[in-house]
Amino acid sequence: MTLPTLGTYPAVESAWDTLSDAAADLKAESKNVQESMADAQSSWQGLRTWYRHDDTEEAVWTGLAPLEPHAEDWAAALASAKEAVDDFVATGRPLQTEREALDQEEPGLSSRRSAALSSDDEAEVEEVRAAILAFNERATSLTTDWANAQETFEAAIGAISIGTTEGLPIVSVSRDAETLDWAAMTSELDSMFGELDPRSIWRDLRGLTEEELRDWLEANPEAARALAENELPGNPIPGSAEETMIEAMADDAQLSEDGIAGIRVAWLGLEDHERERLMLLFPGVIGNLNGIPLTTRGRTNQVTVAGLREQTRERLDAHNGDRPSNGPGAASDRLEWEAEQARLGTVLDGLDQAWAAYALDPHPTDPDAAAGYTTLFVSTDGAGQIATMRGEPSTRTTSLAVLVPGTGTTMASVEGHNTSLRNIDGNDPVGTVSIYWQGADLPQSLIRDNATAHYNEAGAPLLAAFDMSTDLDFPADVRSTYVGHSAGGSMLGTAEREGLDSTNIVYVAPAGQGNNVGSPQDTANPDAHRYWIQTNQDPISLAQGLGGGAHGRSWWEGSDIDGHMGAIRLESGFLRDGTDTIMGEGDGLTGGHSSYFDRGSDSALNLSGVIQGTEVSLYLEPVYHHGYGGSGYFEYPLATDRDRYYADGLPTTPVSDLED
Repeated sequence: MTLPTLGTYPAVESAWDTLSDAAADLKAESKNVQESMADAQSSWQGLRTWYRHDDTEEAVWTGLAPLEPHAEDWAAALASAKEAVDDFVATGRPLQTEREALDQEEPGLSSRRSAALSSDDEAEVEEVRAAILAFNERATSLTTDWANAQETFEAAIGAISIGTTEGLPIVSVSRDAETLDWAAMTSELDSMFGELDPRSIWRDLRGLTEEELRDWLEANPEAARALAENELPGNPIPGSAEETMIEAMADDAQLSEDGIAGIRVAWLGLEDHERERLMLLFPGVIGNLNGIPLTTRGRTNQVTVAGLREQTRERLDAHNGDRPSNGPGAASDRLEWEAEQARLGTVLDGLDQAWAAYALDPHPTDPDAAAGYTTLFVSTDGAGQIATMRGEPSTRTTSLAVLVPGTGTTMASVEGHNTSLRNIDGNDPVGTVSIYWQGADLPQSLIRDNATAHYNEAGAPLLAAFDMSTDLDFPADVRSTYVGHSAGGSMLGTAEREGLDSTNIVYVAPAGQGNNVGSPQDTANPDAHRYWIQTNQDPISLAQGLGGGAHGRSWWEGSDIDGHMGAIRLESGFLRDGTDTIMGEGDGLTGGHSSYFDRGSDSALNLSGVIQGTEVSLYLEPVYHHGYGGSGYFEYPLATDRDRYYADGLPTTPVSDLED
């Protein structure tokens, strides 16, 4: 049994009163032109009675003559335009009323159709069929009538051929055209529609390609903001798609495994046109919602990013215009103002990067070219949060790489960290999907913010829930690798305690193994393969010992990545930057802490080996040499045999041998 789908119809919406007022203004201006010309002619006639100069008097006396016929034309053109606008208003106002009526009926009829498709009551089915056919007939009529109304208006305006500057002497002016174009007036109609209503805007976006959507968002930033800020209704129509999703999202469902699964079931249970409507009408909700397919979130959030970008830009402009005084006693206000200015600037920087990424190739052939990505989550709270994806899940996906960054990360870090991820994911456009996750605030102060477990405990449930959602997009046999760097390493470990489940866990110079995590048995997947990369000089080793309960097993033991978690340590090796510099060597107090993802480095190659399941280089243990009187010293093989290891490369081991 089949039923026809509900027909579509245009978003007939306009500020008709504003258009009527504009028509009245046109009439007034038509009269003003005639009166002004009469006044000018009277003054000019007076000029002729006293102006005498043999060489110029004829030119001065006739100077107004070319304007007389044009003034009449301008007045006539304004009057014609007024009539065209009046006719458009008279036709369009009832069409909007009809559109609003269809909007009210559409959700209920859609729900009745869904119920009828599974009903055995033939009478009910036929009743619904008749209702749909009647609805579709009205939708078709509205579509035709609205198209005719617009075409008639455009034709009327385009037919105004008088009232231009053609035939007048041309002077130098700051515009390209030498004549007025009445037809161009129709392109300004959108600016007269009044306050932007998302319920009208979204219809214009249906069926657009990615490129067309981007062009529309670029040209209509205010509309993008209206969509991005739009929220699901508090009292949805019973049986509507909105009600279905609101019920599925209740009680923080997107933070639990069962809740996320329920959201996915609810979403897939909607019809295609319902999903498209929710994506376009509520992008800030659907694009950020765990349980929604990742590809859908990435496409939806192009609207969200564009809208939040406009929102943040306007807030920053308003903030800059409200600078506190420099007077006595205002120092505190100035500091607060400067902090907010910096915050908004940081968020806008990140949004600009995310917006630009939508136009870029995700896998450019030039290794120095920026790569594109889509946005899976975005928020402007605090320093901004964002999650991105390069590539899309498919039946050919074999590897998933997720990077969780560390201290100092803000939304403005998104491009840099995506570059880091690109350096380690193998750059496989078919088999690998790469995700950058900064969906929570991360520590900004090296010592103060890392002294407690606040950031770990706040971010870990969000990361774990994101992983549960991600699991729905990939088959169980896809090789997943989570890489946690610095403070992101301890947040990752804490998220494992909260339910994150991955094939591989890689600790890259982590602040710790996770708050209250003392062994793999404290995680959701005790059997995960665990790896660890860290230079000998990285000062993070102090945090691992002193971080205590904030980042490790307890306040008394701190973290022991290999001892507690059984992680296999991999070699950080050489920078491979054209020199034989060992990572961390000569890097001052940072000890190579920011170099692990450098392109072509041994560290990056090891990370890629884990992600792709190929081969890795194990850590070269320092050799202890005994001296006289019980003294001794360590020698690092990479330093003592630098030339050989640099020229021949580090010894490698198949990952499969380590994971058997």
